[in-house]
Amino acid sequence: MTRIILRALNTPLLIVIISLCIALQSSLFSSWPFLYFQPDIVLLVVVWCSLRRSFLEGGVLTLIFANISEIHSAAPQGLFLITYMSIYLIVRGGSRFLVIPTLMHYTLLAMASSMICKILALLVLYLLAGGSNGWKHTLAFLPLGAAIEGFFSIWVFNWLEKFDWITSKHFKADRVMDEELNLDHEGF
Repeated sequence: MTRIILRALNTPLLIVIISLCIALQSSLFSSWPFLYFQPDIVLLVVVWCSLRRSFLEGGVLTLIFANISEIHSAAPQGLFLITYMSIYLIVRGGSRFLVIPTLMHYTLLAMASSMICKILALLVLYLLAGGSNGWKHTLAFLPLGAAIEGFFSIWVFNWLEKFDWITSKHFKADRVMDEELNLDHEGF
């Protein structure tokens, strides 16, 4: 019974935690020198959802996270929806063809997703006739942003792994619980 409740609370708790992370991220990294070292926690969770959730659940969570990100930013409406959903679909499609075995490979994927996300955002702003002057700035800080994402992704992915394990959302947690509840070996 506890496993069912924890599994049901996984998604709402994740939404609340990401909302708090977005609020902290937008307040702690708002000044000039820290602005360039700002990790995109939502991007990391979008990559996690595309690899570890079902298609429907991950897609809905990505849309919710993108909407929360847009509320806390001054970006044009739809920018985060387009970029995060594109990253979700690219990573989801890529995981069908590529084997991503460990959390360290997730870090490389997060770095690549960071670069793709910033280039997509620049492309969307350019198509909206607002990003014609920002390409030099974006390209100059693209490697730094990817390195920051890779650095923070180690801790975020480990934390998400533990969070899924505690809330019984991890696929191995279900198997362990089923083996513990299996009484065939006990002779009953």
